[in-house]
Amino acid sequence: CRKHVSRYTCPTCNVPYCSLACFRSETHAQCSETFYRKEITTRGAFATEEREKVLGILKRLENESLQDHNEFSHDEDDDGDEGLEKRLAGLDIDSASADELLERLSKEERDTFFKLLRDPASEPAQKLLASTDLDRELQAPWWDSPQVPSDDLNATVTRYGHRPPLMEVPIGLRRWNHESPSLLYNVCSVFIAYAYVTRRLSMSPLSSSGNYWQDKMEARRLIARAVPFIADRHSKLLHVSLTDAVMDVWARLDPGSIEPRTMAVLLGDVSRLVRPRKVVVAEEPVGKVAQAHVPSSEHPRADALGVFSDLHALFDEHGAANGKQEKNHLSMKIKFYAGHLLAAPSPLLDTLADEALFRSKSMNDEI
Repeated sequence: CRKHVSRYTCPTCNVPYCSLACFRSETHAQCSETFYRKEITTRGAFATEEREKVLGILKRLENESLQDHNEFSHDEDDDGDEGLEKRLAGLDIDSASADELLERLSKEERDTFFKLLRDPASEPAQKLLASTDLDRELQAPWWDSPQVPSDDLNATVTRYGHRPPLMEVPIGLRRWNHESPSLLYNVCSVFIAYAYVTRRLSMSPLSSSGNYWQDKMEARRLIARAVPFIADRHSKLLHVSLTDAVMDVWARLDPGSIEPRTMAVLLGDVSRLVRPRKVVVAEEPVGKVAQAHVPSSEHPRADALGVFSDLHALFDEHGAANGKQEKNHLSMKIKFYAGHLLAAPSPLLDTLADEALFRSKSMNDEI
């Protein structure tokens, strides 16, 4: 677009671009359509429920085309004007690949389909995606859930996730050493990645047993890519500022997948999750060292611990299936960071939350 600094490069044609909107532009459709086709294919076989949703969207796309353009006639015998049901006849939907489904669409339908993928926020895309079935599957982040009785939540349009059960954190890890480097900016990068994956996949919590295993695999892939020091046993990465943490995560995720507006939202999430709650139920008498290994849901840092608890459950499930050594490594790494956060002085966490909120507002003002 030549309007902003080009921070990314298309992996196909090597043309530099500045944002997701630039990548999705009509002049770049030849590459972007190939990219989206590849993404659809690499997600693997769809679950039966997912296939039905995709077919429902395609059917509604056909109906929209019939209403808007009136291109199909009952008297015409042209094979290109066959209904979607006829073109899908004889195809085993449960085992068909994404390419096989796309091949059954007409050229106009494929063009419209990929155009909607390039601009999912557009009114036509939102209209097609508006579905009661999809709404039942999508979940808003658990930390955004309004503080109202559960009976009232059932009546709301948005479906929120629930805070994951808090994990056990050994007392030995909950110690703060003023002479050692602070890892709180590393914690920020973990929270940015966690909020990004939660919002992108509309899964909350990520480790919920109700989530598809393909989505859990994608969540683990994105988290490990965004914050590799969690997965890498020998990593010594230390973020020394919020800017350092933000830019590092931003650079590691798929080019163009996070716009400034999105990062502003994620930083707001970080501020919300990091800040200790001020009014809580006292667990121990004043001056007595807490001995409980599992903080209660009323702990002032229950939200922050909820993030690490969800990640621990997500990777613990994968580690158990891939060997005890990997499971122990990831479990201890996540618990180490959880202990560091629980031991951090509250004024430091408040300052960190203020810094993330200020950066979020600044980015919104610049848009």
